[in-house]
Amino acid sequence: MSRTRPPRWILLRGLTRECRHWGDFPERLADSLGTRVRCIDLPGNGIYHGQDCPPSITAMLAQVRKRADLNAPVQLLGLSMGGMVAAQWAAHYPREVAGLVLVNSSSALSPPWQRLRPAALPLLLLTLLTPRAQREALIYRLTCARRSDAHTTLPKWIRYANECPVAHANAVRQLAAASRYRMTAMPPGLVPLILCGRGDRLVDPRCSHALAQHWHTQVREHPWAGHDLPHDDPNWLLDELADYVNTQKKSAFRR
Repeated sequence: MSRTRPPRWILLRGLTRECRHWGDFPERLADSLGTRVRCIDLPGNGIYHGQDCPPSITAMLAQVRKRADLNAPVQLLGLSMGGMVAAQWAAHYPREVAGLVLVNSSSALSPPWQRLRPAALPLLLLTLLTPRAQREALIYRLTCARRSDAHTTLPKWIRYANECPVAHANAVRQLAAASRYRMTAMPPGLVPLILCGRGDRLVDPRCSHALAQHWHTQVREHPWAGHDLPHDDPNWLLDELADYVNTQKKSAFRR
């Protein structure tokens, strides 16, 4: 890897979400860190909405890696189920991964009622039964704590849903794959960063703390952000990623 060119970032979204749901965050990340950023849709989502989603996180990863076009180790940022795919990538292909950041993710280390808050379950089931506009409004309510931009964000989300509709069967497959996923050990030398929002109405922040404890790493908790932390407070997330990269540089220098 070039000493003058930092590893590029790959961003992975979660359940039924696609690359466009990152908004302008990828561009801001690229400018902030002076690096390249690429978003990849998970199978069954976004530009791959016409494909059947495979039944496991491992099988999802296989498709994502084929689309990654790797020529050097990358930094992975995974949100929710995207964090599960990113963690699987780091655990099984450590030479391809220079860093790992998970946001509001979970695993079988936590009980089901923490991985999916009981109060969120009726809303989540309702999203499978309502027209797309109402469904996106429900998801916005469930995942976003900052709602001042509803008048601009919701129309975009509805347009994404109309242009690249996620099949109900794919949504169910993704939910089932996420519910079965068990985090594995991290390779030596890779220190993940775990981030979560205290206002997450979908996944209990204790799931992130369980991951951090399992991997003997740190967890940083946003005081009010919801599940979609990149939407709620992108500046906070950018600062955390910059600190993570600087810590990596210091560790490499000491070695």
